[in-house]
Amino acid sequence: MNELEEKIWRILGKPQTAALATIGDDGAPWVRYVTIRGESDFTLTFCTGRSTRKARQILANPGVHLTCGNLQPPDGSAFLQIAGRAAIRSDAATRAKYWQEGWRRYFRGPDDPEYIMVFVTPSSIEYNAPGSFTPEVWTDPTSDVRR
Repeated sequence: MNELEEKIWRILGKPQTAALATIGDDGAPWVRYVTIRGESDFTLTFCTGRSTRKARQILANPGVHLTCGNLQPPDGSAFLQIAGRAAIRSDAATRAKYWQEGWRRYFRGPDDPEYIMVFVTPSSIEYNAPGSFTPEVWTDPTSDVRR
C-alpha cells in the first residue's frame, strides 16, 4: 500500500457508520446511515433487506456515494468521500460468509430470504484531512467510472 492507501485503510479497516446516498425514483438523492465493513481491496459491504427502498434504488441505479470517518467534529480526524457502484448479492454462500448474529433483530438468520448483502466497489475515494480544503484522491486503476 502507498501512503494514501494506508491513510484510507486506517479509516476503512474497522466497521463503522457511513452515510449512503442513492438516487430515488424521482431522480433526487436519498441518504441514510449504514454500517459498513471494508475489505483490503477497499470494497465495502453492508447488509440490508431485499424489500427496502435502498435495495430497490441500488437495483435501479447502482451508482452510490458514501461518507465515513469523522462523525464527531471537530476531533481532528479525517473523513472519506467514496464514489462507487453497488451490487446486491443474495446467494447462500455470501449470506453465510457475512452473517452476524447481531442481525437477528432484523432477520431470522442467514437463510432469511429478506437478508441480502450489498458490495460497493469504489471508483474513487477522497481522503479529507483536517485543516485542508483539498482532498487527496485515490482512483481504482481498473475502474471505467471517473468523477
